[in-house]
Amino acid sequence: MKGVEETPPAAGEEREPNPAPEAAGSEPVDSTPLVESTPPVEPAPPVEPARPIDLSYPRSPSSFPHRPARSMAAAMLAAGLVIGIGGGALAVTLASKNRPLAALGQASPSPSSPATQISGSPPSSDAAGGLSPAAIYKQASPGVVTIASVVGSSFRSFGEATGSGIVLDTQGNILTNQHVVANARQTQVTFSDGSTVSGTVAGVDASDDLAIVKVSVSASRLHPLTLADSNAVQVGDPVLAIGAPFGLSESLTSGIVSGLNRSSSAPSGRALTGLIQTDAPINPGNSGGPLLNAQAQVIGIDESIQSPIQGSVGVGFAVASNTAKGVLSALERGQSVQHASLGIEAQTITAAAAQQDGLSRDSGVLVIQALSGSPAAQAGLRGSGSADSSDDIITQIDGHTLKTIEDLTGYLNTKHVGDHVTLTVVRDGKTISVGVTLGNFQAQPTGG
Repeated sequence: MKGVEETPPAAGEEREPNPAPEAAGSEPVDSTPLVESTPPVEPAPPVEPARPIDLSYPRSPSSFPHRPARSMAAAMLAAGLVIGIGGGALAVTLASKNRPLAALGQASPSPSSPATQISGSPPSSDAAGGLSPAAIYKQASPGVVTIASVVGSSFRSFGEATGSGIVLDTQGNILTNQHVVANARQTQVTFSDGSTVSGTVAGVDASDDLAIVKVSVSASRLHPLTLADSNAVQVGDPVLAIGAPFGLSESLTSGIVSGLNRSSSAPSGRALTGLIQTDAPINPGNSGGPLLNAQAQVIGIDESIQSPIQGSVGVGFAVASNTAKGVLSALERGQSVQHASLGIEAQTITAAAAQQDGLSRDSGVLVIQALSGSPAAQAGLRGSGSADSSDDIITQIDGHTLKTIEDLTGYLNTKHVGDHVTLTVVRDGKTISVGVTLGNFQAQPTGG
């Protein structure tokens, strides 16, 4: 899986570190935002089995850069974070699709029109010790909004993207995905009672695919939802999603937690780790909406799906609530979020790649390139620009064994810019230690 860094964020507040994830078990997935947009209808191009699909409801093709699927064997690690989307038989879809869904024969109902839907297997309140789906919906739905963004440049509009959002407090802060409001000229927020107000994008974090939209309304109109501890989530837990799939606002679906610690690529190109996998149906328009536990608390922010079509096949992903907690303070204040990084392009070593490239190890992180001026370059890490036996292989960081890029990214998520780490590196068949002072994630302008 390979990728490139993009434009670095301006200096600002650092994110709170997340608890260190387990080194093994993370599986990279292709992801596409779950935002919906309403551009002119065009003939639908053929569906490609391994392309990312965003889950905002429908956005015009030109409003989102297309991120092609990449090989699972290679992944780029920019500033110490994975960049790119792993390819496979299925592709992940973000909640904002870069191909008009209307072209696939999907209707485009008004986002404000109520159309509550319950699908999937309802969680058992007895087994979960929590509320029934109806009770969860009644309690949580007033805290879920529909967000419609007019997308375009300062000269003209290209279309409209529709996603969902989560009311955080009575001060008007609403949490959503960054890709829901990317390049937005205007933002409208529709509440569960059908009323609509203008919103302002207060802060964005493209590396966690999170954003805060601010509205100015009376506190009585705001019904905050609680962000739960996502570290307590277990596979098999019942979950529900509320959002605006295909523009059908206030829709409810249900399922279970299917997996934990999944990984993908964020809009910035940085690795997006710690994702919660669910079989609760989420579709374009669900982006930014809540994934709820049996107590009607938010455990995740619906972000993408993996699917061979532009809709759910039961493999969805949500940004963990604890990831959001670590950056909310900065986003609400409009400050940039810093992400600790090494500044390398790299790939996960597999047994097949090791044999093909003549590598001395069949696992670890192969340094393809230390980006110019990066902490890695300053520390002397070596990469030839293409995978071969002369490249450094990182096998440990601060004593933690690394088998994949996701392992490295997960550890860096627990660190701050300016922290010092020690890498165990295999170079020319010898094991050495390399000290690196971490920098801030720097994304390449090409973004690919």
